[in-house]
Amino acid sequence: MKHLLLSLLLILPLALRAQSANPAIWCPAGATWTYRYILFLESGTVTVRYAGDVVIAGQPAQVLQRSLTTYIYFGPGQTIPGGTVSLPDVITRVVGNRVEVQAYGQFYTLYDFGAPVGSTWLTPMVIPYGPCPQTTGLGTVRVDSVGTQLVGGRPLRWFRARLIPPPGVTYVGSWPGRIYEQLGNVAKYMQPQSPACPTTDPGEMWPMVSFQATGWPTINYNSMTGTLLGSTGARADAAGFVVYPNPSAGAAGLRVVFPAGFGPAGQLRLLDLTGRVVLVRPAQSGQLLDVRGLAPGIYSLQLNMPGAVSLVRRVVLE
Repeated sequence: MKHLLLSLLLILPLALRAQSANPAIWCPAGATWTYRYILFLESGTVTVRYAGDVVIAGQPAQVLQRSLTTYIYFGPGQTIPGGTVSLPDVITRVVGNRVEVQAYGQFYTLYDFGAPVGSTWLTPMVIPYGPCPQTTGLGTVRVDSVGTQLVGGRPLRWFRARLIPPPGVTYVGSWPGRIYEQLGNVAKYMQPQSPACPTTDPGEMWPMVSFQATGWPTINYNSMTGTLLGSTGARADAAGFVVYPNPSAGAAGLRVVFPAGFGPAGQLRLLDLTGRVVLVRPAQSGQLLDVRGLAPGIYSLQLNMPGAVSLVRRVVLE
C-alpha cells in the first residue's frame, strides 16, 4: 500500500504538468506573445511569457508574466525610452477545448475552440496598465464563425467572435479577425479591453506583433493585411530543403531536395489549407513526389525528422 501511495505521489505532479501545458490548445513550451501598445505620444510593446505551471484549487494552471516597454516620441529623431514595467500576471488553464482565465476569484472562459456558431459565454475585461476601479465587469462573447487554418505548418482551429459589453461599458474596438489555438487573438490583445476609467488613461493594447515558441517558426501578424506570416520559408532555405517546380505548372511530380545529413527516418507530409493531410511518404534522396490526382491549390509540404524541428515549404499546385 505504501508503494502504491508513493507511486501516485510521484506520478501526480507529472500528470498535472502534462494537463496544464496542453500545448495542442494553449501555452506550448517557450510561448511568448508580443503586442503593440499606444498612449498619446507614448508607444511600445506588451510582452506576455508563459512562465510555468501552478496548481490552483487542485487544478493545473499556467502563469503568464507580462511586461510593458515604452518609448516617447517628441518628433523626428526625438524618441526617448519610457522604461519597462511589470504588469500583473495572468493565470489561465485549459479545460477540454476551453482556455479559461482567472478573474475576481474564479475562472471564466476566454476562448472555446469547440464551440459551435452562435455559442456565447461571459469573459472579464481588462486594462493595459494602472489602477482602475471601474474595470470590474463581464462582457459576452458570441461566436460568429469557426474553421481551421494551417499556421507555421500546423493546423490550428479558429473562431471569430463578437463582443457584447456590459451596460455602461465601452470596449476598445472589438475582437476583429480570427482567434487561434495556441496563438489566441491576433488582431487585438488576448483579452478584451475597456477604457472606462476615471482615474487614469490606461492606453490601448493593439494587435499581436509576433508569437514564438520552442520548435515553432516565429509567427508574425500583419495588421494592415490581416494575415499571419511564418518564417518557415527562410528556415527551409537555410537548411537546403527545396521543392521544384513550384508553382507546379501542371507537372505530374515535384522534385524534393533534402537538407544535408537528413536521416532515413525522415517523413514527408503534404497538407492542404485546412490542415488535412493528403499525402504521406518516407523521405528519400532525389525523390519525385507524385501529385497527380490532387486538386489545384496551396499546400504545405512538411519534412519531419526525429529530434529536429520540422521544415515546411509552401507549395502551389496548378
